[in-house]
Amino acid sequence: MEKEENSEESEMMIYKPLPVEVRVTLEQHSLLLGPTQSSIKKGEDTFLMSYIQKRTPVIPEELTTQFKKNFPLKIGRPAKENKKTRTRKKVLTSIEKRRLGLHKLPKTGIKYKACAPLHQLWVEYMENFLELENSAKAANKDLLYQRIAKADYHGCLLMVTRSKCPSYIGAKGIIILETKNTFQIICEDDQLRIIPKRDSVFTFNVSKWTFTLFGSHMNIRPSERAARKFKSKPTIDL
Repeated sequence: MEKEENSEESEMMIYKPLPVEVRVTLEQHSLLLGPTQSSIKKGEDTFLMSYIQKRTPVIPEELTTQFKKNFPLKIGRPAKENKKTRTRKKVLTSIEKRRLGLHKLPKTGIKYKACAPLHQLWVEYMENFLELENSAKAANKDLLYQRIAKADYHGCLLMVTRSKCPSYIGAKGIIILETKNTFQIICEDDQLRIIPKRDSVFTFNVSKWTFTLFGSHMNIRPSERAARKFKSKPTIDL
């Protein structure tokens, strides 16, 4: 009996109630601090859950998983590395090229023998380009005329057969430069002559065939002539 009484007295000593003054002070502190963050968050979650459950047929477990996800408003992209900017090389304009005389050939210093290999290469080019064995037939003559009009004549050995200017007739040489309105040829005497295309008729040979060019129909730049479509029309004699 004495042991039981001692145990009851020890329990009363451990669970002794707080004094009134301490309780009052604790309540005052709690009122001053206000509600804790955890209690606020729980209240917000319960309000949202109750609000959404009444209006959507969604399982509460799915809602809780959605609330736990983070939805960033702005996606941070890694900063781009500064790439080296390519500096373009300056190119001469057409006016600057004319001022420097890049389109003009020197009147002296060009040799006829030095241009002879160019003529041999041109003959091989024309034989492959024209395909004379097939295109010389009557059925393919229109194709042959188109190819002759579009061909490149740098290296061609031609002769002026007719012209309104008598001094040009009989001039023979290798074309080293073709412009819109002229053929610049180097003659056998190593002289550079400029022959106008207009009102002139030229002839040249490729293997066993002889061709006639009407200069008035060739007043086009070589680069533009290669991409142009020509219509078959009768030639007008001088």
